Amino acid sequence: MRRILSSIITAVFFLSLGRAYAQFDANSSGVILDPAVKADIPVPATPKVKVVSKGWQRIVGALRRMSPKEWTVMVFINGKNNLEMSGLYNVNDMEKVGSTKDLNIVVELGRMNGQEDGDTDIDGDWTGARRYRIEKDTDTSVINSPVLMSEAKVDQGDYKRVVDFVKWAKSEFPAKRYMLIIWNHGSGFLDPKTAQKGISFDDETGNYIRTPQLGLILKEAGKVDVLAFDACLMQMPEVAFEVKDNAEVVVGSEETVPGLGYPYSLFLGAMVKQPGMNAETAGAVTVEAFKMFYDTIKKGAQLSAIRTSKLDGLAVRISGLSKLAMEIGDTDALKAARDGVIRYDAVGAESDPQMKISFYGDLSQFAQLMSANLKKDHAKIAELKAESADLQEFIDKELVIDNKASMQNRVGRELSESKGISIYLPPVETRIAQARLEGLFEAKYTDLAFDKASGWYDFVTFLYGMK
Repeated sequence: MRRILSSIITAVFFLSLGRAYAQFDANSSGVILDPAVKADIPVPATPKVKVVSKGWQRIVGALRRMSPKEWTVMVFINGKNNLEMSGLYNVNDMEKVGSTKDLNIVVELGRMNGQEDGDTDIDGDWTGARRYRIEKDTDTSVINSPVLMSEAKVDQGDYKRVVDFVKWAKSEFPAKRYMLIIWNHGSGFLDPKTAQKGISFDDETGNYIRTPQLGLILKEAGKVDVLAFDACLMQMPEVAFEVKDNAEVVVGSEETVPGLGYPYSLFLGAMVKQPGMNAETAGAVTVEAFKMFYDTIKKGAQLSAIRTSKLDGLAVRISGLSKLAMEIGDTDALKAARDGVIRYDAVGAESDPQMKISFYGDLSQFAQLMSANLKKDHAKIAELKAESADLQEFIDKELVIDNKASMQNRVGRELSESKGISIYLPPVETRIAQARLEGLFEAKYTDLAFDKASGWYDFVTFLYGMK
């Protein structure tokens, strides 16, 4: 399947390059990265949004009465923060493909006054939120898709706003399958008390979507086939367990996602070429397109797609492994795994230059390193090694549909070391006490559905207590 997907995405990719694919990268100091020329070029004028007549409401009504399409892709873009420019360029990128006879692309885009770029009147000086059905065009300086709904005051940090968007999109643009993409900053399972960072953080209201609320979105708005996070650090069992009963596939990154985000024209273009693809194929297409794009612009990035049907099996294996590891108590092996596992940029370069404070690490590699360093004479060492191998194989063969990485992280580790899912682990820096770190948590880790299924927090506490 991956060979077929690769050929489809490659065709779309080079077509896109032929149109001088250019995206704004919020992490690139305000330049456009154009893979076609492999050089930085000046930032063009910010795309303008064209507001069309109310006659489109009649067209929407007609579309609604048509037979359901193969897919409706719903993208919830919270640009009410320093990612506004990226959101605008991502919408323009979607317009390179546009909705088709088989595919609806529907967007909610939010904006606010006082963005970090200092320009408060770009794009017609509108704020609030607008909803679009994305239409194809080749003009990368103007957002030409029709505005179907506009509101002056919204809280995009309220999970019920996403519920409303999804219900609206399903009602107006029915399809056989649905993909929901939540776009914004992300911080994994962590719901911080004070730091202005979360999933879908709204700088205007100070609100954001909490991890358990991700599950509420799908419970209240209905199931989706694919839930994708165009946001940092979200591919964790702590997150996936909250949504597992209402999404077949979860797409996300163990690491931070560059400001360019997803290459929308690439994976949407592939979905147009193969409209009848199922949820797993759509997830894999997104991952393959992501790697192709970041390989081309030579930027470190990682993305994976996982099967939620396998999460219960993951929890069973994690529970067995962690209980046996605590019983054996080989602290040297556990320290080697803790200190050697690839970590993800959960804290930031300024506060954590060597990623020693980071408390997210790759689950499969942690198990592999622990097993490889077991030396204690214990009757159950062979059993623990077998359980570790079983967990690694389960992640690779059962849980993960597709996993790809480009380049290195900021401390020089190859992101290909990532096996597709990260997890909460105590920092390498042992002076960071558990109570101090968890003082940032808005809610208890033990409240998460994942911990109730796996008991992982007991193992984390055991690791913190190693001397």
